[in-house]
Amino acid sequence: MKLIARISYCLVLLLSTNVQAQRKHFDTTKLDGSHDLRLQAWGPYSKKYAGISHIADMQSGMRFDFSVLPGYYRNKLLVPNVRFESSYFPWKVTNDLRTITYRYELEWKDQVYTDVTYTVLDTASVLVKMHCVNNTTLPQNLSLNLIASIEYPEHYGEKQLRMDAGTTWRNAVDYEQLSYAVKRPDNDLVYDGWMRGEVRNASLVNGRGIGREFGRRAGDQLTYKLGPQRGTLRFLYMMKSGTPSAVQLSGMVNKKVIFHQADTLTVLEVPIENNSNTLTLTTLGGGDILLNGLTISPTTAAPLSVVNVPMQKTPATEENLAARTLLLKYPDVPLQYGITWDKEPFKIRSLKNDELDIFFRNETHNHVAKTINGNMRGDYANVFIRPLELAPNSSQTYTAVLSYGAREKVLAALKAAPTVHETQSQQDDILSGGQPYLFSQQLLKSTLLSNVVYPVYTQNQYIRHFTPGKWWNSLYTWDLGFIALGLTKVSPDLAADAINAYLTPAGSQSAFVHHGSPVPVQAYAFLELWNQTQSKALLAYFYPRLKQYYSFLVGRYGSSATNTLSSALLKTWDYFYNSGGWDDYPPQSGVHEQRLESTVTPVITTAHAIRFAKILRMAAQALSKSADIKTYDNDIKHFSVALQQHAWDAESGYFSYVVHDEAGQPKGHFKHSKSGANFNMGLDGAYPLVSGICTPAQQQILVNKIFSPEHMWSPSGIGVVDQSAPYYRTDGYWNGSVWMPHQWFVWKTMLDLDSTALAHQLASKALDVYKRETDASYYTFEHFLSASGRGAGWHQFSGLSTPVLAWFAAYYRVGTVTPGFETWINQQSFNADHSAYKASLSFDKATPAHQRAILLVMNPAFTYKATFKGKPIKVKQMEKGMLQVTLPATNDDGSLAIQTKQ
Repeated sequence: MKLIARISYCLVLLLSTNVQAQRKHFDTTKLDGSHDLRLQAWGPYSKKYAGISHIADMQSGMRFDFSVLPGYYRNKLLVPNVRFESSYFPWKVTNDLRTITYRYELEWKDQVYTDVTYTVLDTASVLVKMHCVNNTTLPQNLSLNLIASIEYPEHYGEKQLRMDAGTTWRNAVDYEQLSYAVKRPDNDLVYDGWMRGEVRNASLVNGRGIGREFGRRAGDQLTYKLGPQRGTLRFLYMMKSGTPSAVQLSGMVNKKVIFHQADTLTVLEVPIENNSNTLTLTTLGGGDILLNGLTISPTTAAPLSVVNVPMQKTPATEENLAARTLLLKYPDVPLQYGITWDKEPFKIRSLKNDELDIFFRNETHNHVAKTINGNMRGDYANVFIRPLELAPNSSQTYTAVLSYGAREKVLAALKAAPTVHETQSQQDDILSGGQPYLFSQQLLKSTLLSNVVYPVYTQNQYIRHFTPGKWWNSLYTWDLGFIALGLTKVSPDLAADAINAYLTPAGSQSAFVHHGSPVPVQAYAFLELWNQTQSKALLAYFYPRLKQYYSFLVGRYGSSATNTLSSALLKTWDYFYNSGGWDDYPPQSGVHEQRLESTVTPVITTAHAIRFAKILRMAAQALSKSADIKTYDNDIKHFSVALQQHAWDAESGYFSYVVHDEAGQPKGHFKHSKSGANFNMGLDGAYPLVSGICTPAQQQILVNKIFSPEHMWSPSGIGVVDQSAPYYRTDGYWNGSVWMPHQWFVWKTMLDLDSTALAHQLASKALDVYKRETDASYYTFEHFLSASGRGAGWHQFSGLSTPVLAWFAAYYRVGTVTPGFETWINQQSFNADHSAYKASLSFDKATPAHQRAILLVMNPAFTYKATFKGKPIKVKQMEKGMLQVTLPATNDDGSLAIQTKQ
């Protein structure tokens, strides 16, 4: 009897997030000390082939991968590589990632396809449903290849120490303190959140050690706390340089030692002299030392030996053909994996190769061999199910079950009839105008939630981590800020996790976790999360971490080199080439081409610092931190004056990059060398709008520039370069393209300026452009070409595109409340049917009082009126239920009330 016949379930897969229904109580103890996502062990974590993965041990960095490869029998085979287009699509993913569906297009468009759905049954098991569809008038013969493998982490330590039982090992990275004699800009902002001085290399024990020029200069210090010891101290190290390096030891050993050239791991042995519980290494200069670690042994201990520890990817297998089960025991995984399936005929095979994209396709017609040998650098267990006969215009569903655990428990789980209980999930009420966007929203949300990888290494731990797209399987500070923004519309818990991944406790080696463009989107994501949840626990937890992030950005924390010029204009070129995430933004490229990083400042860094300070000021107000408020007030004034005094260019109508002399004094605007035009005719030149520091005249000029078809407004939305500029291009990555993230900043600013018509124009265009492309191609592209609106770049991108989720929610999802950057929601509530709303509001008191707007999506069955502090205020109802409320020109706290008209 087919397994599917024993399963009764109902999957709720549609968009299902009512913002106001989200809980407001967060357990921040689960955030502290972790940068991981609070997800189950099973998830879409693979960096190779789309499917389901399992993490048996978070600390190991190892990952079990399972994928389904559909195809035509003895013909075309789809291999769903996550790193390039391969005819699969993230289709439906539930908000908790417990059910994940991928669509595999064998014949475009939806003529012949397979939907593979993974449902996490419990901590040990997963149900795999493979729904094969033939929408053609011809019969089809399909096949399914179930593929399982084990994957080791990058920089997996392929060396191991053999030592006596009494010997203890300490990896060099596990130090108490490391300081460099010459302070580097990144001393307190170590890239990727690694430990200071850390090197990751597969040729080291544990795959890591301390290097990065340690030993080259005199005065570097490395300190360990080891406890009182007796016996022998041994250093395990490599040193590629032919120059010896002298190191003064102090503490448990007081003597000078010499590290000599060693191309492979070697040992330097020193007797322990006293009972001190510390050991300090002070470099005296010489060659670069790559210190892997140290051991402490009894005096009589045998010499250390270093042995190879290869990656063991070949499992011991146990096949039961009658029961249709396959057990896999990998040497470096504690327990066993099991697979069962419900369809015959089948063949169990092993594929001995490191990739399947070419190799497996090349072996499509090898129907005989049980073991298909390739380069032997990988091992895929393969259940080959075939043929699957589909009549014209018909479908069939097949199932499999995966399980992990002790052998007997796995066999019991595979034998049992799995049950997927119906999950009652409140579906959103969507205004009628939002219905056409539901499919594109579904695909973007599914892409967002399936773009999770493991392992990513940061802060001395392996973590699960969102990624803009699986081509980038690492940290990205700016992109992940936008992923957090998108997650606020899907899962506030995961949004908090995504913000937390980039923040560090006060006094940390890294002021925040940095990779890529240092744009502080985490601050904006936190503001979104606060205005959605009003969680005081999150406010208290995140505030000191965001304050530290801000302090580094403005040059006040540790080794920060952002504020070194007398103009008080900020620059982050010491940390990344990209100031605003816009790779080929013309003046940015010009700075690097002309090597002017030390003397030229952009606008965006200082502009974001001002808005960051204003956000933190509102948070400090809520926490009654008056001293911090004074600091932010001083900063806001200082940086605002700097931009106005040095960067505003009335001739071009933009704020300019500013050139400084060798003494750090500002001396003029950065000009385009060929035309003499201001080089910053674009969104960077308009960013003081986002800061809220423009004069009324500047504000009008810049808003006109942004929304003028002659300047930045294109047929597809806002570009980042003025189309009238002599350096505008139509073939650039950002120059000539439309992206979503900076449009989101402009959109929120338009709400702050009560320019709701422009805000709606921007959001509607973005939703339409995104919908048209996604409906046509099923791809969730990275950016859009200005003239045609067609998608380009990475095809399954989430990161910077998540504002599309925010725009949809702001205008169409009942129960959504959206202010700009200058409104702080202290408390809020809807009534049961969303026909009434109350809120206590505060405002950005660092910005002069002016009218601001707030968007609400209410029950469309009524018309509405609004009051603030009991007095009537303007309400515009764009369509039934979609409200734009104009708040009065005040910075005084007050209560907003929305009620139906009688």
